[in-house]
Amino acid sequence: MTEKVISDFITPSEEITTADGEISSAGLLDEVNLYNLYDDRESPEQNAQRILEITYPTETLTTIIKNTARTLNGDDEFTEGGQIIGGGYGSGKSHIELVIYHLFNSPSIGQDWLDQQGIEATLPDSTRAAALQMFNLDTEYNLLSEAVADHLGIETWEGDTRLPTVHQIRDTLEGVPTLVLLDEFERWFGMADRAEYREDNKAFLQNLLEAAGRDDTQLSVFLSLLYENDDVQAVAQRTNPFTYDLSSRRDEKIDFLLHRLVGSVDDPPGIGDLAKEYTNVYRQNDQIQLEDYQHFQDRIERYYPFHPMALDLLMEKYSEQRISSDARGLLKFLTQILADTYSNVDLILTGDIDVFDYADRFQYIDNELVGKYINDYHRLQNSDDSFDEYIEELINIVLLHSLARAGEEGANKRQILMGTMRKGINAHRIIQTFREDVYGHAWHIHRINGEYAFDTDENPAARIEKKARDIHKHDAIHRVESLVRRGLFDNHNNVYILDPVNTEQDIPDNKALKIVVMLNAKESYDEEFKALTTGQEREFHNTLALVTPGKRSSIDNNTGIIELARKVVAGEQLDREEEVLPEGFKEIHEQNKQNLHDRVRDKFGTVHRSTGRGLYPEDLPNGDHVDFYDATIDIVKPDYSHLKSEVEDAIEDAGAGGIQYEHLRNDFYRNTEYPTLTGDDELEDALDDLCRDGFLKAGNYFEERLPNVGNDTNLVHEKYVEEDDEDDETAEITIDTTGVTSAGDELDGDSTTGSPTATEGGSGGDSGVLECPQCRRELIGNTCECGFEFDASDVKEGKVTVEGATTNEILDEFGLDNEPSGPKTQSVPIMGTLEADNKPDMIDTLERKIGIEWDIHTATITVEGTLTTEDLEHYGIAAEALNEKVSVNETFEVEPDEPFSRQSFLSLVWDLNVPEHASLDVSMQVDKNE
Repeated sequence: MTEKVISDFITPSEEITTADGEISSAGLLDEVNLYNLYDDRESPEQNAQRILEITYPTETLTTIIKNTARTLNGDDEFTEGGQIIGGGYGSGKSHIELVIYHLFNSPSIGQDWLDQQGIEATLPDSTRAAALQMFNLDTEYNLLSEAVADHLGIETWEGDTRLPTVHQIRDTLEGVPTLVLLDEFERWFGMADRAEYREDNKAFLQNLLEAAGRDDTQLSVFLSLLYENDDVQAVAQRTNPFTYDLSSRRDEKIDFLLHRLVGSVDDPPGIGDLAKEYTNVYRQNDQIQLEDYQHFQDRIERYYPFHPMALDLLMEKYSEQRISSDARGLLKFLTQILADTYSNVDLILTGDIDVFDYADRFQYIDNELVGKYINDYHRLQNSDDSFDEYIEELINIVLLHSLARAGEEGANKRQILMGTMRKGINAHRIIQTFREDVYGHAWHIHRINGEYAFDTDENPAARIEKKARDIHKHDAIHRVESLVRRGLFDNHNNVYILDPVNTEQDIPDNKALKIVVMLNAKESYDEEFKALTTGQEREFHNTLALVTPGKRSSIDNNTGIIELARKVVAGEQLDREEEVLPEGFKEIHEQNKQNLHDRVRDKFGTVHRSTGRGLYPEDLPNGDHVDFYDATIDIVKPDYSHLKSEVEDAIEDAGAGGIQYEHLRNDFYRNTEYPTLTGDDELEDALDDLCRDGFLKAGNYFEERLPNVGNDTNLVHEKYVEEDDEDDETAEITIDTTGVTSAGDELDGDSTTGSPTATEGGSGGDSGVLECPQCRRELIGNTCECGFEFDASDVKEGKVTVEGATTNEILDEFGLDNEPSGPKTQSVPIMGTLEADNKPDMIDTLERKIGIEWDIHTATITVEGTLTTEDLEHYGIAAEALNEKVSVNETFEVEPDEPFSRQSFLSLVWDLNVPEHASLDVSMQVDKNE
């Protein structure tokens, strides 16, 4: 249907319409007083025509009119002339009495009105009527009998008494239809200065009601009660009069209110269609379930222009007021609401009620709670005093449902939705807005038994929100950085944040792979990568992998993530600082941390590998259980076939002279045109395969397994390798002691001159050193840095000899077992320990020292350093003042049941949690499997 507003369906009543057509409560008669009937000045209460025009003939009023007419017409079959009208302030008691007065005091006007309304009652031609608002009589009376007589024009009661009996009342009235209306009698009766007359007044009231119940007396008596005085109630009920409790007749009040507001319904079918449209919206939403949709559709038509839930709620809350109750104060308020919405909406929902503008009205109901609402109202406003979509409506709904029930009752999900939903509005969007932008941001909204309610106390989520406002943006970003490193990348020490806040950039320039994470998203990252590498004059350019958020998914300037991080930091601070926290704090704090983790995780992301043509991006896999660190390594890890090809080409390009392993490895770590290595083992495995397959010669190894490779191992492409002459002398190595002082002193042999010569070292004493026959360096025990080494079998087979020394003497001298049993282990290094200033450098050293086929049987790892604030948290110490003021010295003795492989031991060291500033020492017992 075409979009319409209330003005397309109804016309407001003349009572609330100004001369220029505006809706206003200025001319509204929202309160009547019986004492104005006797005012010398003109008052609206004196105008019978006006009073009847604004009156809606409710069922209660119709019954009262008929009963009164039968009594005053002398109907012999009806003898109930006494009627009690009960209800709170503003419930309409005085209005009913005023209507009854005018009907019978102005019978011609009254009968016309009855006929127009279809009320079957006949008014007497003349009725003697008196309407007494006892608390505001022009004359001060102590006796009720005197006040009634004066207002009825009776000079004296029959018998010239001040306290007439039932018969004297009958005789005084002389058969004339008489109407007596008493208002505010209880307050007048209970005045302290009238205490001595109470028994007389009780007696006259009883006599008056009994007289009204006689068939020979045409007397009708009305008594309005607040039910505040037990004595008056006891007297009133003795004659068993008709009693009407206006407080329980909500439907009649609604009819009365709408009659006062709506002059005419101009488009009944349109209102019917509109009611059906709203009901269909409710049918289609599984979060709104009504018992009877057709009944609710009928209620929308009846309550129009107000939504039934909105009008019922306002009537309920106005009934909570101690000063001015529903029908009186609500009528004026509804007029103002109608004026505000008449040309703006098609139906007045709960969320359309501008609570803030009418806060003074609601303060009569719950002043303290409205004050908390006002604080939260301003808190949720934008800087220009506007609100994001739905937010103002949502807090208004919660406040209206919470009034006079602070912390006990509130709005449930259905009430929230029905207070805001119209055709075309997404229910999930409303709920999402409430949960993300209202709940937790409004400090006084609590969740209670599935409902959301305002309370005078702050709730835990709001407590965190309040603290979060004091958290600096950089501290929030720093918390996100920590989450990325620890939560997403499992706290690996080779993961770094690019340009971190609160800390200085510290990405080491070594051969270990480093994963650098950015928090901001860009179209291209080439400039950042260039600044990170060549811009910082780094040596090993090809050891970096860049991880970034997805396109247009920046983290460091994402308002939602920053605000959530502020809450997490605030929660952590409150947890440290406060001894007592509100119930539910822990659950909310943990949920905030989980939400932050999920939000940040969802932003990632892309891994960028360096190539000769710039950065090559590849998306990280999705899924809650994906390990970002492992996934990044898998992406960066080179294709093995491609790596072998690049290695072969690099060695071939080196020419006939070949290239030492150390230089080849450094080239791969420096040159971004090569595949990025995630560890030395990838390069060594490629060399081993190329050597086995005969594509290169490594040292003396060709077309065979490459047991290990040293830094000085020369690598030559197979095209430059010459065939060995079959007649060449056997490759026996002789260790000569020529040129040194009596090597035979230890070996019990003669010192002679031979070829090649080497001076003995490592054989005890101080007579000289032994030189490696391959590279002429000093031997360290039975090994050399160039990769040369020998064992007992080499000695016994004659491949290694020392002139003048027997086999057993050589074995004894070098500490080699003659008949080894079990694994043959040796110390690495031979003396002392391997040392490094940080863990990546230690990994680099170990990768160079440990052979591919080695088994590590035992190891000793010593860590020494100072602890940062983050390091201290691992020890359960939360004290920023101790940053880098606590030192640690730990030794790990590693003795596995089964020996570690090279890669397993490197992984163990990688995963070792060490302080950010720490040096490491390592020594091992290894079996080289040769």
